[in-house]
Amino acid sequence: MKTENWSTVSEILLDCLEIEISERQTYLDKLNLSQKIREEVESLLAFEENVEGCLNFSAVELSKGFFDGEISESSAIGQTFGVYQVISELGYGGMGAVYLAERSDGKFEQRVALKLLKREMNTAAIRRRFQQEREILASLEHPNIARLLDAGTTGDKIPYIAMEYVEGLPIDDFCNKNRLNIEQRLNLFRKVCEAVDFAHRNLVIHRDLKPSNILVTDDGTPKLLDFGISKIISTEFDQINTATVTKMGVMTPSYASPEQLQSKSVTTTTDVYSLGIILYELLSGHRPFENKEGDIKKIYKAVIELDPPLPSAMADTFSKKFKKVTESQTAKISDKKEESPETEVTKVRQTSPQILNLNSNSIRGDLDNIVLKALRKEPERRYLSAESLSEDIKRHLAGLPVTARPNTFSYRTGKFIKRNRASVFAGILILLTIGGGIITTLWQARIAQAERLKAEKRFNDVRSLANSFLFNLAPKIEKLPGSTPAREELVNLALEYLDKLSQEASDDLELQRELAAAYEKVGDVQGNPFNPNIGDVKGALESYEKALKIREKHLENEPENLTFQNELAQNYKVLGEIHYNGSDYEKGKIFIDKSLELREKILRQNPNDFEARSRLADIINSRGNIPFYEYDNKTAIAYYNRAKEIYEQLAKEKPDHPEIKRQYARTYVNIGEAYGWDNDLKSGEENLDRALSILIKLGEKYPNDQKIQRSLMIAYLKTADNYADFEKAEQGIELFEKGVEVAEKLSNADPQNIQAKRDLATITRKLAETLIKVGKNKESLEKMNIVLKIFKDLRDNDPNNNLAVYDVANTQFAAGETYLKLKNYTGGLEILQEAKEGFQKDLRFNPEHTIAARTLAFTSINIGTHYAKLAETQNRREYLQKALENKREGLEKLYKLKDENRLSEYDIKYIIEAESELKEIRKKLGN
Repeated sequence: MKTENWSTVSEILLDCLEIEISERQTYLDKLNLSQKIREEVESLLAFEENVEGCLNFSAVELSKGFFDGEISESSAIGQTFGVYQVISELGYGGMGAVYLAERSDGKFEQRVALKLLKREMNTAAIRRRFQQEREILASLEHPNIARLLDAGTTGDKIPYIAMEYVEGLPIDDFCNKNRLNIEQRLNLFRKVCEAVDFAHRNLVIHRDLKPSNILVTDDGTPKLLDFGISKIISTEFDQINTATVTKMGVMTPSYASPEQLQSKSVTTTTDVYSLGIILYELLSGHRPFENKEGDIKKIYKAVIELDPPLPSAMADTFSKKFKKVTESQTAKISDKKEESPETEVTKVRQTSPQILNLNSNSIRGDLDNIVLKALRKEPERRYLSAESLSEDIKRHLAGLPVTARPNTFSYRTGKFIKRNRASVFAGILILLTIGGGIITTLWQARIAQAERLKAEKRFNDVRSLANSFLFNLAPKIEKLPGSTPAREELVNLALEYLDKLSQEASDDLELQRELAAAYEKVGDVQGNPFNPNIGDVKGALESYEKALKIREKHLENEPENLTFQNELAQNYKVLGEIHYNGSDYEKGKIFIDKSLELREKILRQNPNDFEARSRLADIINSRGNIPFYEYDNKTAIAYYNRAKEIYEQLAKEKPDHPEIKRQYARTYVNIGEAYGWDNDLKSGEENLDRALSILIKLGEKYPNDQKIQRSLMIAYLKTADNYADFEKAEQGIELFEKGVEVAEKLSNADPQNIQAKRDLATITRKLAETLIKVGKNKESLEKMNIVLKIFKDLRDNDPNNNLAVYDVANTQFAAGETYLKLKNYTGGLEILQEAKEGFQKDLRFNPEHTIAARTLAFTSINIGTHYAKLAETQNRREYLQKALENKREGLEKLYKLKDENRLSEYDIKYIIEAESELKEIRKKLGN
């Protein structure tokens, strides 16, 4: 159901549950509800009849009744899928079944858990979810997570996944059967936390952690199962528009967090809550609200509203009950002189803390606090990670203070005494001889220390987030395949935490600086065009602007502070680059100029500083990009040459500095490309060849440096493009292919990197355009279609990214030429009309986007060409008329751009050609 409907549905549901079943329909009729809300209420009421014991089932078992039709997959037994022959069924649900299977190819013996999608569920949407699960599992290589071994499809295209088959007991049963003491249980539980934390660092949230999903093998190794499944199922359920399906089947309420039951967004702290329930059960032998699990309304209310009892209190309660029931049942059995097949005492004994070798005194204190911190209702008040939970347990086992308990003087002292009894008692004898003056001094010191610790805690909160969560974690996840949704979740969680901290940090300068740096790092992950990113340009701008307010305020208060100047200059630079990459050159120019002004000021204060000169050259290079994109190539070359001179001097001072060499070569690439667009192809070739020779050597020396490899790919692209324009198409194709090879390696190494995807699509499109020049039209069209799919995916992934809109339109424009060569004029007209609409959309966002305006004009001219060719083949006058109209429209746009000095010399010859074609069409029409 939709989140906004839940409050209405839950209110009506609670009222209905208080009414006799026979009177409920009459009550609902009187409310005049919408059909959707009534169906939702009725579907939830239907659970009441069969609710008894439903919580004992797994998520998959519970979900199997949510779909119409009989499940009869037993026919799979004995069949072979890939190299696996099915032996028996392990379980089944709404989406499919899991079988025990073994290899049948004879290479080696291996048993697997084979997950097979149901035939009727074999839709494109669910296949995508199945593929997503496969990608999630493939990324989780950890000794305590059941591994993905193989995947494939059956003969009739039904996907399957082969998982590691784990023979073991659920973690609670294993602990109970082997009578593990508290320390042994805690050490086993910490291994589970390590596996969950590994999954979180790989951006996967389990969402359904419970003992039945944690099996422990005979040698005591825990294995986590069903990663990604509840997430996949819940996604599907969100898409199914039927009142007969609820989200009940994708989680177990006893282990679900309050936010899950309220259909709010989940984060890594959701899994921390479930781990807290599991730890509660391992320590006390019981779940906190298990006495309410027979009533769906009561368990929901308890999880969302009630505070759980202390685990030690729960252990005490059942110890007393065990003693009482034992005495009572023993007396009864003695009186009857017979054995009872199943008495209450045996039931209680199954989970009694006494039988489980548990002691409430050992739980009381630290362990109570650790569990309750993990179970806090507010996600932000729990442990921020499974690792933090595990570390607190480790500190408890070592006798150190834990973060779950207030770090008071008496608490820390008590911990110290327990660890150092002999030394402490000796010290007490000495301390007794010291006068009362020291007591007063210590008291005052304690007050000062408390204030200092409070400030340090706030500072360390954001430092921990910025340095660990963003600066350490974010670079690692940039390379993870299939991590885009999780990256977005990471960013949302980081922003929520940062926004809360910013409200407390107004008077803390250092904390404000840390916040600004963290916002900028979030912005980099969201949409910095020169970093691996998730393609959220709008979000990146918002994050950088939050940091900007902090940076500007700091510099306003201390205008001569060199550190503040450097930080603000970098912020201005990235904001400018994001804007001009989105084709908003005016905003881009404002921020780049501000950055340039600051960099020049910094250098005046430190004229010989190597880093200051390097950063100045970098911003000058960026400043040259703006006139280049506006077709003012001579101004762009002037900026590029100025940057090149600085880098040339820096390279002489540090000849082995790889980043300076890369930047130095980049200026030659920019200069060469600008000369090419200014129709000086020879100068373009000289500069581009120089850049390529530097970068090829640098790339060989640093094969794993992504920045260097990307610069090499760009050099191949620009050099090849210049060769193609210089009537050296064969040489251009050879260089394009080398560049594509580099781009493919970068993209394959990080499939979710938007920048790498766009680079691969861009250079492949350029190759496709050049293939036309040597007559390889069909090959060109094949590559164009591949490129078009990539660009459309990027556009759909971020509708706010205007550059992606332009890329789609520009590729469609290029494909129009391929259709013309293939004489498919109808197909060409269709794709060029789509390109025209795309350029118009781009220009509505930014009317000053010169390249889009220029290409829109040529799109109209090319549409005219296709109509003229159709007129020749079909001898239809109306096609000639449309050819005339479109050619004229395109020329008028070009004339306007020429008058505004927004065309290069390179374009003038095309105007002359179009004028000649227009004249010929007029002759044919008799005009």
